Amino acid sequence: MQIVGFIIGGICGALMVIILPSIGLLNLLAGIILLVIGFVLHIFIHEAGHFVAGKISGYDFVSIRFFSLMFVMKDSKLTRKKYNIAGTAGQCLMSPPEPVNGKFPFILYNLGGVLMNFIFSALFLALYFIFSTLFTSGSWIFILFAIVGAAMGLLNILPINLGFPTDGYNVLTLGKNKIASSAFWLILYINAMITKGVRHRDIPTEHFYFLDSLNLSDNKNLLVISAEINRFERLVDRHDFKEAKVLAERLLHTANKMLDIQKNELLCELLFLELIGECRKEEIDRLYTEDIKKYIKATSTYSARQRLMYAYSKLFLNDDTEVAKILEKFNKTCLSYPFDGEIARDREMINLIENLAEKRSLNDKTQTNASV
Repeated sequence: MQIVGFIIGGICGALMVIILPSIGLLNLLAGIILLVIGFVLHIFIHEAGHFVAGKISGYDFVSIRFFSLMFVMKDSKLTRKKYNIAGTAGQCLMSPPEPVNGKFPFILYNLGGVLMNFIFSALFLALYFIFSTLFTSGSWIFILFAIVGAAMGLLNILPINLGFPTDGYNVLTLGKNKIASSAFWLILYINAMITKGVRHRDIPTEHFYFLDSLNLSDNKNLLVISAEINRFERLVDRHDFKEAKVLAERLLHTANKMLDIQKNELLCELLFLELIGECRKEEIDRLYTEDIKKYIKATSTYSARQRLMYAYSKLFLNDDTEVAKILEKFNKTCLSYPFDGEIARDREMINLIENLAEKRSLNDKTQTNASV
């Protein structure tokens, strides 16, 4: 979404340079402020469009996010949470209907945001023509809002990768690829379950069977890769750490066109598995790169990231002061974190880390006494 914002800003900025001098009402700074307002407004419109289209298609509401402000349905009540995905400004996630003969509606839900942007752009254009006949100034603002909405709609409907899969990419992929369709359904289903408090380990095994028939071309699909990462998270949550590590390394070596966020998530989890496993300094140094440090900082509000840094501080640095800070931050995060299933998993992992640290400490003492 950041890339979308830059592109839309460039288009509208060029138009303002042309329009503003001829109108002579607002300076460039005012125009930029209105451009930002229009962009934020159309983010709300876009995500609301996904919600409306989803409800029409038989989906159930799970969550809607604008920047880091997130509203989640909990026990039939709308609750406010905090969550952010780097590079995105909004997201509406819903629970899909059960497939019938392996099929479920996906076109309208995916294109709902784009359609709503276009509808409101047409409305703003109509308002321009109405107000331009009544007032001699200010009506050009409606043109600006119409252009922002049209640009956002066009960029999201194109089947391309803008650092994330666009709505058009999803529709085109789901229409051609049955495996991708199954992956898309699984991603939405698991998100709904995790939000309700179900853990990855409790997701039925049969939901992952379709991943056993993947071919090399499927590894190029962003939706399939996301489904594979969910299978990896299920293995970690079941404490199948060896199998999880094998899957993560295979994905990193064979999955083509993987998003940076997907790659970084797997690398963070591999670092965690190393910390609770052999805890080799050379391997930790190899995984804990500057890029990963930046990603960890950008996602520091994730419960999984705090669990990772808890393990790093406790098992590698042996820094009790830092451990206490991270634990305090984790407990605070849990109050506003939207995914109850992840919180339950990471609380259990923190206990595992504590037990592991105690066990290693006893082993070290035993070896020291034996050497004496």
